[in-house]
Amino acid sequence: MKEKQKLNIVMFNMSKYSDWQKGIANRNYHVLHSLARNNHINKIIAVDFLPFNFKRALKTYIGDQVLRDTQGTIIYGDLTSRCWQVSSKILVYSTIDTILNKSKIISELNRIITDQNMKNNLIIWNYNPLYIDYFDNQLNQVLNIFDAVDDWLNHSSYKKFQNILKNNYETIKRKSNLIFTVSQSLKKELFENINKVHWLPNAVNLKHFQSETNIHPKLNNITNPIIGFLGILQDRLDTNILLKLAENNPGKSIVLAGPCWPNFPKKDFKKFKNIHFLGPINHREIPMLYNGFDVGIIPYKINKFIKSTDPMKFYEYLSAKLPIVSTNIPGLERFQGLIQIAKTPEEFDHLVNRALTENKEKLSEEKINLLSTNTWNYRISQMLKLIYEKL
Repeated sequence: MKEKQKLNIVMFNMSKYSDWQKGIANRNYHVLHSLARNNHINKIIAVDFLPFNFKRALKTYIGDQVLRDTQGTIIYGDLTSRCWQVSSKILVYSTIDTILNKSKIISELNRIITDQNMKNNLIIWNYNPLYIDYFDNQLNQVLNIFDAVDDWLNHSSYKKFQNILKNNYETIKRKSNLIFTVSQSLKKELFENINKVHWLPNAVNLKHFQSETNIHPKLNNITNPIIGFLGILQDRLDTNILLKLAENNPGKSIVLAGPCWPNFPKKDFKKFKNIHFLGPINHREIPMLYNGFDVGIIPYKINKFIKSTDPMKFYEYLSAKLPIVSTNIPGLERFQGLIQIAKTPEEFDHLVNRALTENKEKLSEEKINLLSTNTWNYRISQMLKLIYEKL
């Protein structure tokens, strides 16, 4: 069998690399770093989330040029851009030229690609539907990949970009060689009847969640049992469910961990002594957090945006051997027997209390068998198989 040639990747991220270095993680983070560990990959240029308004551009400029948030060796830099070497395989490029001089981005990337000897088998891998200037082989790539994490047309942060996103998604559909989606609903809504679209859901790093035995110190003074949630506290959470849980279970603790956005009504919870806000948790510390949970909850509102997602926390809760209670998010029904799904706040409360009586080890063997085909290494092997078939 002919040996497969190594791939070079330019990845347009949906996040800042410096945020990942501080302990935040998402699908984009896991895919990039899993690829970097794979022997089929030569080098990756991770392009930081490109700012599309002056507020984001100013924040990027301060982070890059003043605070120097990204940890690495600067190999290229001017007043608007930076490129860091952060490992032997990963370079990070950040710029505010989407606001000032958009055409400069492609020329700078071409310069870095040449300097790093990355011209052979170059692939574009995009997470950012607001940026599509790479099409028509402007970087001399052999393949264009788009990985759809959720539907930005229904994302509250991108309401001002609806027209741009609609046009860009049409271009992505036409010009991408491969499209991955995290959910079947997203595949149907955005990319229906397109053969090059493949549903590849989220996954988990099993070893990360099963090698830690300590409990996070932030839980030391919180009364058991603990009903726990980890994620961004924002308008996608069903506050009626959380308020009902707090009201009906005064002797139990509801722990909400993660950054709190302005659109989350935190003030509504002030009267409850059994609700605890922990703030952001570093990805490295999440296993310790889950070790202190007695049940993991996913109390999302069911709307068009949530239907396009695949909650990564579900796989993490499973790997931590937690009983799980969720609202009726499309796609989770395929895990019947491993998750309890509620359709009303009252049912959610009932199922949480029933889950608290379960033995955390009860379904561990079944869960591990399921998770063996839902690890990030397994998901990357699926992605690379499809890529090499295209090449």
